[in-house]
This record gives sequence, C-alpha cells and structure tokens, in this order.
Amino acid sequence: MENGFAFDWKRAIDRNFDVLECIVLRLLAMAGVTSLRPVVDTLPRYLRFRILAILRPAEFATRRLIAVAACKLDLDVGPMRPRGGTDPRSPRGREDEKAGTRGKQAETAEGTGGDPVGVKIPAFALFDPFKPFGAPWLTPEEIAALDKPASPALFVPARPPHEPVDARALCLRIAALRNALADFDGHALRLARWRARRAAGWGRPVRLSPFRPGFPPGWVKRPKTEIGELLKECHSLGLYAWIVPDTS
Repeated sequence: MENGFAFDWKRAIDRNFDVLECIVLRLLAMAGVTSLRPVVDTLPRYLRFRILAILRPAEFATRRLIAVAACKLDLDVGPMRPRGGTDPRSPRGREDEKAGTRGKQAETAEGTGGDPVGVKIPAFALFDPFKPFGAPWLTPEEIAALDKPASPALFVPARPPHEPVDARALCLRIAALRNALADFDGHALRLARWRARRAAGWGRPVRLSPFRPGFPPGWVKRPKTEIGELLKECHSLGLYAWIVPDTS
C-alpha cells in the first residue's frame, strides 16, 4: 500500500503460530502423551470431550494459517508443469511427484511411514472435510414408518463421565497436528503448488478452496476462550488471503 499501512502478514502468521504451538503442548499434556508413550489407549470420557473441544477448532485454525502462508509468503513453487509431468533436468529430481503424493495423502488423511516407536501417524489434512449431509429423500423403510404411530422414546441413561473410552485415534490426531506445525513451511509450499496448478487450469477442479462453506466448528461471534479467538482470527485471515488477490 502506498500510504505505508500495509498489513504485516508474516507477523500475523508468527503470532498465531506461537499460539497454536502452546495449544498443541497443552493438548499433549492433557492427553498424557510423552515421547515414551506417544499413544494413550484410554482416557476418561469427560477428558476426551474436553480435548476434542480444543483439538477440532485447532485443526481448522491450522489449515487456515497454512492457507495464509501459501498465499502471502514468498514461496518458490518452482516451474509449473502439467500434472504428472517431471522435468528430468530439474535438480530437485522427483520432488514434485513426491509433493503431489504427500498432498494427496494429506487431503485423505492417509498414514505415512517413518513415525517414532513404530506408530503410524496419519498425515494432516490440508483440506476441510465436507459436512456430513444426509440424503435429501426418504428411504422406503422411513416412508413405511410414517404410517405407523411413533413408539415412545426409551430412556437413555447418562453415561458415567469417568468411564474409560478409546483415545488412540484422538492421540494420533494430536500427533498429526504437531507434525503439521513442525513442517509448516512444507505444508504451505504444497498448498501453494496446488493453488498455482489450479489457477493454471491443470487438472479437474475437485476442490476450489481448502475451506468448506460456512463457519468452522467452534467459531463464535464473541469468543471467550483462547482457541475461540484464534479460530476467529485465522478464519478471517484465511478467507481474505485466499479470495483477495495480493497486490503488494
């Protein structure tokens, strides 16, 4: 901007990145995850819900912060080539093909090898999962049930809050988020390459944006928690960085 009031994107990314790192450390401490025990088998039900209430907004905030870095940071995406094409003269060799494979794994959250203590940590998904909308029509069984009187609802007792529940998948999600922050620049570079290829018109546009429509889970208009403020800021920054062209 000519008036000298340009927004400092790098400072905003660094500030929110530091907050995310503190939140991940807090999640690891809440789950009891250590280097000697990277996966906890069970956790009390109430503790699992408390961790999930922080983990899910943190995942969505991380995706938006990666998108901001992919749009605003000075990243060298390399020469653009058609999908599947690799220049043998490139000094990076097969880096483009490997980056495409990692990007596909990140979108589908498939596992990657080489994790510590033999634990297979899934790759962090760079794209928001779609909302689980049901079918807009009724099945024959549901149509037949409309002619029958509704049966009285059965009383479902509340489950004990201290009951141990499976926490292995939860610990793997925390580890995937920690790995995403550890390789933040690599994730931003892969998303920047995907964005450049989509802008060049290569490949079928399965996704137009890494964000799903609407507000992310945990977003509130007036947040009262640290994770709520972080998600609100990262969401607004991510949408602005992805939609508004960079004229700086």
